[in-house]
This record gives sequence, C-alpha cells and structure tokens, in this order.
Amino acid sequence: MNPKYRITAGLIGLIGLAALGTQLGLRLGRGQSLGVALWAMAGFFTILTNLLMAATMLTIAVTGRRLPFGWMSMITLSMAMVGLVYHTLLAHLFAFSGLRWWVDHALHSLLPALMLWFWLMETSRATPRGGQPLLWLLWPFGYGVYALVRGALGGRYPYPFLNIEALGLAAVALNAGVLLAGFVGCAYALNALGQRMPLRAGL
Repeated sequence: MNPKYRITAGLIGLIGLAALGTQLGLRLGRGQSLGVALWAMAGFFTILTNLLMAATMLTIAVTGRRLPFGWMSMITLSMAMVGLVYHTLLAHLFAFSGLRWWVDHALHSLLPALMLWFWLMETSRATPRGGQPLLWLLWPFGYGVYALVRGALGGRYPYPFLNIEALGLAAVALNAGVLLAGFVGCAYALNALGQRMPLRAGL
C-alpha cells in the first residue's frame, strides 16, 4: 500500500481525536466530572460518528489495509450528514469563540470534508449490490433509536428536532422521516458516485 494512504488516514484520525479530546477537556474545565462529561458527549451523533471515524482512520494507518467500500461509505455518509444537518438546522443556534469555535468547526465542517475527500481519493469500490446503500443506514438508525430511548428515560434529548417532550411525537416522527429521506438520498448518491470510481487493490 502507498504510505501516503496510511499517513493521510492517520492524520485525519489524529485530528478527530484532538477535536474530541479538546471537547472533553472543555467540559472538564467547566467543572464536570469525567463520567458526566463522557456520558453527555455520548448522547450526540456528531461525537459518536467522529469517534467511529477516528477509530476507522487510525485502524487504516496502523494496519495498512484498505477497508471495504461499504464500511467506508457508511462512515462517509454519516460524517457528511453531520455537516449537512448541523449547518442547515443547528449552526444558527450557537456563537462559539476560541477553542469551542475550533472544536465546533473541526467536528462539523473540517472532518466531514476531509472524510469525503479521503473517500473520493482513496476508497476502493466493490462490485455493485443494489441494496447495499440501505445497510449504511444501520448506524444512523441505531443512533436514532438510542437517542429517543435515552431522551425518554432521562428527559433530555440531544437535538431539538428529536425532543418529543417539546414538539410532540407526531412532529418528531415527521422530522425523523425527513432526516431518513436525506440519509437515503445521500446514500444512493454516494453509491452511484462510488461505482464510477476506479477499482483499487486491497479490499
């Protein structure tokens, strides 16, 4: 494998860990205990997806092998949606500065862009399989169930568009349906683009 592939993956993974570590440090600096900070961070799709992305990229850097097209596409889809949903629905709610500004943009802008670039430049494609893009929805779907159960049990929802207590079940169901449609559309767009990429060895 080209060493550039491993180095690039490692750098992206380390940027992800740096952003997540800084976010954790900021929470600890506000007086939260480690357990409370980790539990709070674990409620967000952004945090969990960036953590999964960082682990994936560091795995590539350490092992030196390309991971399957489906796995890389699932990560890329989820990271892209992190950026799209944030900048469409949430960014206007915040006005961060300093390290919080850097973490915010790293997790929601820089890393999604880097992941998409890496996918376009380096990911191997697989033989087309018609239903494969739907498998990439397992991660966001699993998170959605987790977030709603967690919110129902704890009374605190990670995102305003999932807040059943404030919006009601019907509105949240509509929001979830719109998000699902967005994920499906982006998944099939990625798959169509991926099948036009050159085959690369190392699947």
